[in-house]
Amino acid sequence: MSSITDKPITLKSEDLLKVEKYSLALSNFIVRSDTPITVGLQGEWGTGKTSLMSLLLEDFNSKNIACSWVNTWEYSMFRGANETTPGVLRGMLEKLKISCKEKGHWTLKEEGEEKFKNAAKFLGGLANQIVAKQTGINIKDAADGVTKSHKPTADIAEIKALISDLIQTLIGDSKNPYQKVVFFVDDLDRIPPGDAVEVLEALKNIFDIPNCVFILAIDYDVVVKGLESKFGPKTEENEREFRSFFDKIIQVPFSMPTGTYDIENFLVEKLSNLGITINETEKELYAKAVKYSIGYNPRSLKRYLNSFSLINHLKETDDDTEKPDGDDFMLFAILGIQISYPKIFRLLTQNPNFLEWNKGFGNKFGVEWDEVQEKIKKFGESELIDEEWEQVTWGACQNDSYLKARAFSVLELLNLIRDKFKDNLEEELEAAMTFASITSVDDDVETKQAVQKVGNKTIYDGIDTKLIQLKEEHFSEEAIQNYNTLWQPLFNAKTENQKYGISLAKTGASFNDNSKIGRGNQQLIYCANPSKKTLGMKFWVKKNTDNVKAIYNELSTTYSLQDNQNFKIDTKTKDLICESALCLDLGSKYHSFLQAVTKMILQ
Repeated sequence: MSSITDKPITLKSEDLLKVEKYSLALSNFIVRSDTPITVGLQGEWGTGKTSLMSLLLEDFNSKNIACSWVNTWEYSMFRGANETTPGVLRGMLEKLKISCKEKGHWTLKEEGEEKFKNAAKFLGGLANQIVAKQTGINIKDAADGVTKSHKPTADIAEIKALISDLIQTLIGDSKNPYQKVVFFVDDLDRIPPGDAVEVLEALKNIFDIPNCVFILAIDYDVVVKGLESKFGPKTEENEREFRSFFDKIIQVPFSMPTGTYDIENFLVEKLSNLGITINETEKELYAKAVKYSIGYNPRSLKRYLNSFSLINHLKETDDDTEKPDGDDFMLFAILGIQISYPKIFRLLTQNPNFLEWNKGFGNKFGVEWDEVQEKIKKFGESELIDEEWEQVTWGACQNDSYLKARAFSVLELLNLIRDKFKDNLEEELEAAMTFASITSVDDDVETKQAVQKVGNKTIYDGIDTKLIQLKEEHFSEEAIQNYNTLWQPLFNAKTENQKYGISLAKTGASFNDNSKIGRGNQQLIYCANPSKKTLGMKFWVKKNTDNVKAIYNELSTTYSLQDNQNFKIDTKTKDLICESALCLDLGSKYHSFLQAVTKMILQ
């Protein structure tokens, strides 16, 4: 599987987020509750309202409860605003009949069927009526044919009584087991806010009848927007009016418990389905990356995972031997920033190594340094804003209401990345940014240019030019000397044998055997720039050398590197990884170690 479909779950067996306990509690409550009652499942788009309703439906189908499920979005598509509500109301009755027939319990006979037809006809007659202030119902025109006397007028009480009589007839029939009717009304947050409010008002005025329970998937913010034409924009002064309307419709509000979702379990299972395995030790890291970026919205998380899957497929087919694939978690975390915090991602495109962000960098991108310092003083001491790069990040969040509220989550995520990668931070960031740019959605011109810059390589024409670059970037003499120790013999081999090729780029370099067929098989060694802290380089002796295991065994014995975590064969790629910290482990032996590596590669 390469992607996750954006479909809600329909069975308890699919409940990876572990919300079944909430569905059972709600189910028990509804079974025992008096009627009529309306339950509002509150949550923003994608928080799992439909999935929770599906679990309730599965439970009710095993009990003496008749169910009707309408997707309001289906009745809104290609219809005028005034047709949505009548369509939804009629659909509720029609879906009830279909559901009962599927279970073999639609027992209404001639009189009951006549009532059903009259009610459906009335609701259908509303389709062309203008929505007025109260419920939008033009009773005079819609009611024609409802009563036996064909009175030209009717009122809400009459149609309400008709539907109530229909429900009572269904429930009172000894030939079926029904004790209650539950109407599920889904997708209210997918239709225009004004239409959503109109549907709510109609439900309250027409379907508020005994033996009926209404479960509505609703977003309070949608209700607020729908009421602005009536109350004006929400302010502190009129907020009570908005809340009073909501409370009038909803007797039992239930907020989606996103904070308790089992995200770690969901992540592991979904990534496994995508063919991506997370190490046991990194499960918590991935869960934290989700927490600090997109949060616990299941639909957003699916989009996140699909982007991650796409990039991983690209990495598998990429034949560019100039760079390593980079760490999966780094890519995952950077994608989280790209999706959730585009403004911070823009800064990363300008300089991926966020530890280098300083006052000058911040000023360049609109961070008013003095103003930021004054605001930070109000927070007192905090480990999340005590370093200069953290203050730049915090300042960049202050002019955006969403980022301002999430500023410390941004900082938590960046610190999580720093603590995970330590000395390898810069090279892993560069590798991740190259791939992350592919799924970036941003119309900022500077960002596009910067992403292209990150994605394109600056090639140097010789070792001397490369060493000058390192010096200009303030690498120490010892770090530059270490780099030269590794690469000078490889350049000599390239001069003597035309089958070898070298590519020196801004952040990394590769030594290749061009005589091999397929670019993916040509790279023999890839090396990142030196670490400014350890002064050594992280490099990969690629499996293409055909003697990785022999190199590992000999060097382990010669330099006592058995069980050294800085010197190991990657179980996934089969490459030999030499971390930059080996320079500290080996001390004065580091130069001879580098010479031994090049000698064995060239054998």
